[in-house]
Amino acid sequence: MTHHKRKQLPLLLQAALGAGTTATLLVSTAFAQQAAPQKIEKIEITGSNIKRIDAETSAPILIITADEIRRSGRQTVTELLRELPINAAGGLTELSGSGSFSTGAASASLRGLGSSATLVLLNGRRIAPYGLADPNFGQSAAINLNSIPLDVIDRIEILKDGASAIYGSEAIAGVINIILRKDYKGAQIGVQGSTNKDSKYTNETVTGTFGFGDLAKNKYNVFGNVEVYHQDHVLFKDVDKFLNRAEYRSNNFTGVPTSAFSPYLTYISNATGATAPSAGATCPPSQVVNSQPFLGVAGTQCLYDNVARQEIVPKVDRASFFSRGTYEFNANTQIFGEAGYVQSKTYYLGFPQAVGQGTGGTFNPSTGALNLSPQVLPVGHPNNPYSNAAGTRFRGRFDSVGPQDNEVVSKTTRLLGGIKSTLGTFDVESALLYNRNEQDTTNYNSIRYSQLVAGITGKGFNFLNPTAGSVTPSTLRIDAKDKAKSSFTIFDVKASGEVGSLPGGAIGVASGVEFRKEDRVVNPDPAKLVGEVFGRGIASADGSRNVSTLFAELSLPVIKSVEVQLAGRYDRYSDYGSSFTPKVAASWAASPILKFRGSFARGFRAPSLTEISKSSTSGFFNGVDDPKRCFRPTITVGCNSSLPGLIIANPNVKPEKSESWSGGFIVEPTPDSSVSIDYFAIARRNEITFLSLNEILLNEGSTDPRYANKIVRDPTNTSPTVPNDPGAILFVKTGFDNLGETRVKGMDIDARYRMSIGDLGKLTFNLAATQYFEQKGSGVAGARLISFNGYRNAPVWRAQFRTNWEIGNWTSTGTLNYLDGFTPWANPDTLSAAGKVAISTCGDNNNTTYLGVCRVKDYVTVDLGTEYRGFKNLRLSFTVRNIENVRPSKDPRAQPFNTAWYQPQGMNFVLGARYTFN
Repeated sequence: MTHHKRKQLPLLLQAALGAGTTATLLVSTAFAQQAAPQKIEKIEITGSNIKRIDAETSAPILIITADEIRRSGRQTVTELLRELPINAAGGLTELSGSGSFSTGAASASLRGLGSSATLVLLNGRRIAPYGLADPNFGQSAAINLNSIPLDVIDRIEILKDGASAIYGSEAIAGVINIILRKDYKGAQIGVQGSTNKDSKYTNETVTGTFGFGDLAKNKYNVFGNVEVYHQDHVLFKDVDKFLNRAEYRSNNFTGVPTSAFSPYLTYISNATGATAPSAGATCPPSQVVNSQPFLGVAGTQCLYDNVARQEIVPKVDRASFFSRGTYEFNANTQIFGEAGYVQSKTYYLGFPQAVGQGTGGTFNPSTGALNLSPQVLPVGHPNNPYSNAAGTRFRGRFDSVGPQDNEVVSKTTRLLGGIKSTLGTFDVESALLYNRNEQDTTNYNSIRYSQLVAGITGKGFNFLNPTAGSVTPSTLRIDAKDKAKSSFTIFDVKASGEVGSLPGGAIGVASGVEFRKEDRVVNPDPAKLVGEVFGRGIASADGSRNVSTLFAELSLPVIKSVEVQLAGRYDRYSDYGSSFTPKVAASWAASPILKFRGSFARGFRAPSLTEISKSSTSGFFNGVDDPKRCFRPTITVGCNSSLPGLIIANPNVKPEKSESWSGGFIVEPTPDSSVSIDYFAIARRNEITFLSLNEILLNEGSTDPRYANKIVRDPTNTSPTVPNDPGAILFVKTGFDNLGETRVKGMDIDARYRMSIGDLGKLTFNLAATQYFEQKGSGVAGARLISFNGYRNAPVWRAQFRTNWEIGNWTSTGTLNYLDGFTPWANPDTLSAAGKVAISTCGDNNNTTYLGVCRVKDYVTVDLGTEYRGFKNLRLSFTVRNIENVRPSKDPRAQPFNTAWYQPQGMNFVLGARYTFN
């Protein structure tokens, strides 16, 4: 076992931080300018409901402005947040493909704790989770960032410490508050497009914003924004020269076809062990079906081109509308309303359904059993050349039915009405919000199970002449349609102001109440409920609950230089009970340029409706090694299998609990410079997840109720090479419970410096970096925590260094993005004894175990962009992302590339224009 040493700050980042610090401490005095007097206005900062003058609170906050968003060249909120050092693996992405339970969604994962631990707010209020039910750990209440139009964002504030006491459930890892424009007067249109150097990965965005009314003069303002986005789909075969590697030539993602699933038929064996006939007679290489050629014969198996329709990026079309109106009755009172609608259509290409040996089955909710794929061509079947009574095992693919494409249409509606007023010394706000997210998912060209049985067991389908029998492609085909909906109805009242005083000044206070109704319904196609749709996962949910909340906060200026924040929140859920979460934070201004800060908070995450209500999900566990059959490298039967499984909700599951600590300082030698370093630590326990498949497999046969009767095998499907072979696994059962625990510790570094260079304009430097000292956890309650720091998808360092240069009508930006390398496999301590087989190179794709002999290399890219404002009413922008055309780092466990960290485009160009009408 190789011990992974903690890496020091990479040399590249040391140089950047050193340069920024030197400039801050030595050069800033020469360029410091006296700040012009400004009107003092109180603002509300994410992390506190108390309005204040000082934006630097006791909690570290990252603020991304609209100008920074525009200059980044990013076209979606997902793109923007993915590349922040504080974000990590564990979120959803469109690149996950049609196999995801949350197909079409994209989400953030602060600190790598999963989407469900990251609270996303829109204008300080909650967003309903994505409707489709995803059972995977950390994804049960994911917010779809693609439902938020980028053009209308005023700024994004990210609170880096836990904030359950301020905002409630899901804020264990932090809060992302996306703040939209409050008003706009005039009209503007904008266009933006991007493509890579090979004219692939093409995206286009068109936006329009219009508004009228001046609050100061007319007492009202109304504005609206329309945004239309299109993303072209990209096939792997069209870009494989960039993504493909020689090490992957035995993998399905390469141009070399290796699938053993025949477009017509592959004979496996017959009962007497007689030699199967030549496959060349049944799948001639010259034959073409659905424009996809057969690409040769290997022994008795026909090779199918598993790349012809393999996508890297799906086709996406999205349109959104957002509007806001404000009317001011007087200087103290105004009413406001917001309305938004987003429709997104994501289309994923698929492959024709394969049946027979190795293709598992489909869960039948009506019987609680598994509808297995027919495994044998019976005697008398038109494609069975044998006459023995046992029939012939086979594997086939239904090209004649068509490819199993998926289409997801997602619709998001948001309606808000509220009132703001000043009553004495208090600011009061109340609003009613309705937010609904719904999806219509169509699984095209699925296989109807009853017709499949009739076609194989009943001898009604002829692979070589599909329209000749009693079962035809049209009777087999079914386009299954699933529907999902998630909604929040929220009424809240909150007030903030000042009461009394302490030696340091007035005491700030904020309090409020919130009443929330949550609904979540997932209705699969009726045919899925009786097991009629073969080979497709099934997700169902039906639940609702009411949540009542009371929260309060105090800001106590103990003395002029010391402020203490106390906060508490009481949440009562109608389905599981109540939780109280406190927070205490403090800051000390040791001098006019130096402030220390720290916080401690308890947190919780309530079980989502899909984890606690009437809900179940069936799907497939991929890449599974059966410990009773797979003994690498000598025996590979049952290795890297795809197993059907069922995950069931648990009404007795308890909320996750957490404790968060943060501590650090910020130093501001001049108004133009600052450096902050903050330590963070999060301990989360009672994590809600389903019992890991590895644990179930390793404890097969145990009388422990967690493991007993969870695995169903087929004793007739055995291999002579496996001693005492118990048969292939047909089905695995599991369910939600409070099983896991995770701990993360690390530090955030933020250094900023702004300087004038005379006639050459102004330079701004910014370094943001995150280092993890500890990342460890366990998926089994009470088990020893095992480190994953620096292992699979858990790099130790991530950083971004950005420089802006402003001169005249030009603003140019250079950004260096750094991702630390990591070991591609998990810590060897997590592997079973059978899994600890040494391999010699990372490129050995015939082995999927690891003892610490290779590493995914560091990933460094550079973006350069500029914006020009020299034309009247017109802004032009041009950005080159990944200017060195750096390929995604080789990760043998994620082929052709790791979608959690990398983008596939290589060097790509973003061109934009924005015109404002007078």
